[in-house]
Amino acid sequence: MTYSLPARVRRSVQTVIQPTQLLGSLLCAGLFLGSLSGCQEEPPQYLDVLDMTSSGDGSTASSGIPCDVSQVLSKTCTACHSSTASGLPKLLTYADVTAASMVDPTKKLIERAIVRMQDPARPMPPSGLPPASDVAVLQAWVNAGTPMGSCGTSSNPYNTPLVCTSGVTWMGKASSTMLPGRACITCHAASSEAPKFQLAGTVYPTAHEPDSCVGTSGSGTITVEITDSKGTVSTLTPNSSGNFMLRSSASTLVFPYTVKIKQGNKVRAMNAAQTNGDCNACHTQDGTGGAPGRIMAP
Repeated sequence: MTYSLPARVRRSVQTVIQPTQLLGSLLCAGLFLGSLSGCQEEPPQYLDVLDMTSSGDGSTASSGIPCDVSQVLSKTCTACHSSTASGLPKLLTYADVTAASMVDPTKKLIERAIVRMQDPARPMPPSGLPPASDVAVLQAWVNAGTPMGSCGTSSNPYNTPLVCTSGVTWMGKASSTMLPGRACITCHAASSEAPKFQLAGTVYPTAHEPDSCVGTSGSGTITVEITDSKGTVSTLTPNSSGNFMLRSSASTLVFPYTVKIKQGNKVRAMNAAQTNGDCNACHTQDGTGGAPGRIMAP
């Protein structure tokens, strides 16, 4: 389905000679109408509870940490505790997790983590307490004296350079494949003719990809699974640009919601409940509002 762009956007597009980045800038400049990013308007709890985790192969950048412990940290902690820029302590390496806690210097960070993983009043991760079996793995390691181990040479999946993996920048008519990476709901709100969405975003193969770069097509292998507050599950398949969306006219999504990106037996999950459906407003090229970067396939 197609629709007409606002008149001043059409005039802007007609003036474009060829630079592909300029096209995306002009289109979004017209559609945004000077509005701020959607995530800047979100309440603080959205910014604090982002919990993108990766599971399937269990790999992390946890050098010196035994594999079973590394797998638990990968599922539960490292998506948020991967950079001190967030204000949170890193939990990536053996030195990180065995460092003294600032809250209680008599305890190691891993010991404090175990306490938080069993505290329903202040759960860690904020989305809810992890399985008791995961806590038991960490506790057993601590009880054994936190001996060093090895779990391969994998690195933090968000520590990657800026790249357009597909090598293709979107150039085309207004449609469901338009402007991958842009804040869809914010843009569409500026046009009376544009379809309205409850939730929309773009899936990419890596964490830092530029606006209008064509993302990851579902092609039957990647799905976006949304579970709303009533437990209703909606499954979407990214289109040829990597875009996915739930139309307001056809959706009964009840906020807040959680999301899982699935590919085969691998899952990347945003377990913390979210209240903003404009996914790309925070999942930008560099990430903002607590997001580590793009929505990334597992």
